[in-house]
Amino acid sequence: MRKPIWGAVALMMLVSAGLGLLAGRLLIKPAGHSEQASGASAVPAWMVEDMRERLDASLRSRVMPERVHVMTLPPDTQDQPASLPVDLAGSVTLDGEKGLFVVYASGEGGYRAAYSKAEPLFSLQYAGGGYLVVTTVKPASGGQERVLYVLRKTASGYREVWSGMAHRHKQGETTELLDGTVQIDPMRHTMIYFRLERTLDQTGLSRMEKSSYELLRYNERTHRFEK
Repeated sequence: MRKPIWGAVALMMLVSAGLGLLAGRLLIKPAGHSEQASGASAVPAWMVEDMRERLDASLRSRVMPERVHVMTLPPDTQDQPASLPVDLAGSVTLDGEKGLFVVYASGEGGYRAAYSKAEPLFSLQYAGGGYLVVTTVKPASGGQERVLYVLRKTASGYREVWSGMAHRHKQGETTELLDGTVQIDPMRHTMIYFRLERTLDQTGLSRMEKSSYELLRYNERTHRFEK
């Protein structure tokens, strides 16, 4: 479902969100912030070693504990036993364009990697109901890109249930900009994806602006957000 008449609403939400994240608890601040991120924790040695093994051999020696950022993930239900360790997420960024993000699920035998993405982490947000919104940075020819991934913790583990563009910047004779953000209702298992597209001339004046949105519902059979 796409409605251009929602342009004003989408623009307000994109501006207020600023970073493609609307609701929930921000677990790590976007790149460039020097403040301690909410949920930050000490870096366990096993995580450093696991992340090294997941990267190209030429990068492994550069993965040091001081470069790894660890976040504790909130329990997806209030009924989780206090004795069960919380899930963790770890990220490392190398050279700005290379990096890794991993979610580690806790269990009786310790931690195991439940989801990984070989891209630098830009931001991470807990949206409630077991939903995580992950924003990563991707190299792009002639511009910059950030991608949104929505994860959900299910009985069988963490699943990627949706992905879409968070930001695109292409520079040519004109500047092409796209900004996207999501709003998740964890109680109804619905999500709205807002997009704002703009074209700027060489002086920075807007030549085109278009906004749209999609209403998506979680499909329990496919484990995906769908129209």
